[in-house]
Amino acid sequence: MAMNASLITPVLLFSMDSDQFWAAPTTTGGLKAYYQQYGSQVDNYQIELIHFKNEDAILRWQQSWQETYLPAIKAAEQAGQQAIIGFSMYTWNAAEFLDIIHQIKAQCPNVLCIAGGPHVQQAEDYLGEDPIDIIILGEGETSFQEILDTPQRIHWPNINGIAYLENGDIHKTPERQRRKYLDELPSALDVIDLCDAEGKPLYDSISYETSRGCPFKCAFCEWGTGAIGSKMYQFSMDRVRSDWHKIVNAGIKDIWLADSNFGALKEDLEKAQLICELKEKTGLPSSFATSWSKKHSPRVQEIVLLLHKNGLLPHYQLALQTLTPLALELSNRQNMAANKYEPIARQMAAEGVPIAAELIWGLPGDNLAEFENNLDQLLKTFPNLNIFAYTLLPGTEFYEKRLEYKIETIPVAGYGKAKGEYVVACHTFDRDEGIEGYFLITAHILFAHGHLIPLAIRYLALQNGITTAPLLRTLLRAVCVEYQDDLPNLDLQDRMVVYENRATIFTCILKNPLRLYALFETEIIRYLQDTNNGHLSDATRHILSLDYALSPRCGEATKANYEFNFNAVSSKAALDCLSLPSAADLSPETHQVLCVKSPGGVGTILKDPDGGAWLRGEIEYQQADIQTVKILHPNVKPTQAIQ
Repeated sequence: MAMNASLITPVLLFSMDSDQFWAAPTTTGGLKAYYQQYGSQVDNYQIELIHFKNEDAILRWQQSWQETYLPAIKAAEQAGQQAIIGFSMYTWNAAEFLDIIHQIKAQCPNVLCIAGGPHVQQAEDYLGEDPIDIIILGEGETSFQEILDTPQRIHWPNINGIAYLENGDIHKTPERQRRKYLDELPSALDVIDLCDAEGKPLYDSISYETSRGCPFKCAFCEWGTGAIGSKMYQFSMDRVRSDWHKIVNAGIKDIWLADSNFGALKEDLEKAQLICELKEKTGLPSSFATSWSKKHSPRVQEIVLLLHKNGLLPHYQLALQTLTPLALELSNRQNMAANKYEPIARQMAAEGVPIAAELIWGLPGDNLAEFENNLDQLLKTFPNLNIFAYTLLPGTEFYEKRLEYKIETIPVAGYGKAKGEYVVACHTFDRDEGIEGYFLITAHILFAHGHLIPLAIRYLALQNGITTAPLLRTLLRAVCVEYQDDLPNLDLQDRMVVYENRATIFTCILKNPLRLYALFETEIIRYLQDTNNGHLSDATRHILSLDYALSPRCGEATKANYEFNFNAVSSKAALDCLSLPSAADLSPETHQVLCVKSPGGVGTILKDPDGGAWLRGEIEYQQADIQTVKILHPNVKPTQAIQ
C-alpha cells in the first residue's frame, strides 16, 4: 500500500543515557541525519528524537504520550499511515525501553517497532517474546533508511541486516556489509540542537566516535563481534575537526570517545593534538575520556602524556581484565607481560598520570584464589584499580557458550535479560565462590575505589606476607554488622544484596566518619595481630589517620586542620608513587598540621563509591618557615616536609 502523502507520518526515535552521564543523542541523531540525506520519503516523515536523561524523565514523558503522541499515532493510523517507533538499546536502558515498547504496542498494535544497538544483537532473545517487529543487526543507518523507504512487510526480505518473525520463525536477511568510508555518514550534530534558545548548552557531554570496529574478539565483549565488527575504519580529520569545533562552540564541557582502541591508529595522535589545541584556545573540553588501545605502544604513551599535560586526562586505563592464564585463553586475550606493564605503571604514577588497571571478576576460566593473587599483584603495581563484575551480554562468545562452560547467572537488579545477567558460577568456580567474589569486589569498590582507605590498603599490599583480599572481606563483614540497624530494609547478610546496594551503603557509612574509621582501625589492627603482623599496627594507624583526613565528606565544602604525629606529606608522596614510606617518614618524632580542603557532596553530588576519588579531600600546602615547599604533583615527593 502506498503511503498517504497528505499526512506526515510520525517516527519516534528513543534513546536514554546511563545514570552517570547526560549526553546528546548522537546514536538516534545519526539515524535521523542519515535519513534526511539519503531517504526517498523525507517529506512524508516527521522524525522526532526522544532522549531520556533518567527514569524520572520517562515518567514525565508518559503524560506527553497520552496527550500528544498517542493521538498523533491514532490519527496517522486512521489516515492509512503506519507510525514507526525505534529504540537504541544498550545494557543500561533495555529494561526501560522494553516497558515502553509493551506499553505503546498495547495501545497501538499496528505501530512498526524497530530495535537496534548492541543489546539486541541476539535477536532470538527478543523476537517472539517482546512486541518488536524488526531488529537491526550490525550498523543501522542504511537498514533504517531502507525500512522507512519501504516499511511494508513484503519488502523486508530485500533489506539486508535485519531480523523479524515470519510465520512464527525468526528470519534473518543477509548480513549487511560494514561501511568503509565513514565520511559518507552525515553528522548527527547536523540535526541535534546543542544549545537552548539563550545559547546555553543543553548537555553536559558528547559521546563521539572517530572510528568504528575493534581488532580484538574478546569472548566477554560486544566490540569486535556483533554490531561493531573487527576491522577498524575511521572518519577523516576534516570531519572530526568540524564536529569538535561545533561541540566546544556550543559550550559542552566533556567529550567522551566511543572508540574501542584509541591510540591504535596513527591518526589518533593528531586527534589528541586537536583536542589539546581546542582546550588551549577555548577552555573546552574540560575532560576527554575514551577506551584505550589494548596495547601500550609509544604512540599511546605520547597521547596519554599530552592529554595529561593539558589537563584532559581523567584516567588512563590498562584493560588487563584478568591475569589468570586459563581465563585469558578462553577470553581470546593475551596481556602484555608483567615486566612490561609494571614499569609503565610506576613511571606514569611517578609523573602524576592517573593510570589504572582493569580487572573483571566472573570470567570463565578464573577462580577466586587466582583472582585474589591478581588483585594483590595489581594493588602493588597500579595507583588505581577498577574492578567490574562480569555481566553476561547477548551477542558475545561467552553467551553462546554458556552451556559448554556451565555458566550460571542471576538477573541484574531483577531485570533479567533486559539488563544482562551476573555470572555467579561456571566450570572453574562454584556458586558460593562466585558470590564471595562479588563480596570481595564490593569491598574494594567501597574502601579503595570509594577513597575511604586507599592509602592503608596500598600500604599493607606493599608489605611482604600480607594478603589484602581476606582483610577487605573482613572489613566489609564488620561494616555489614555495624550498620545493619541503620539500613533495616537491606539484608546485609546477603552478599549479592550488599553488592547491588553498595551505593546506599557508601553514603550511609560516611554520615559519621568518626564511627566508621574507629571501626576500620579496630578491625585492621585485629587482623594484623591475628596474622602475626602486629609490628605494623602503629604505622597503619598513621596511614589510616591520613585516609580519614582525605576521605569524601557529606555536607558542604569545608577546610579543616588535621594534626599528624608523623610525616604525613612524605608518607603520602611515597604511597602515591607505589613505594613504602621510610622509617623516618613514619617516626612519631615529626609533628605536622595540614589544612585539608574537602569538596563535600556525599549523598548529594556523589551517590556512588565509583566517584570517591573525584570528591576526596586535598591537602593545601602552606609556607613552612622561610622556605616555600612547592608541590608540583602529589606524586612528587617534596624536598622539605611542612613541619
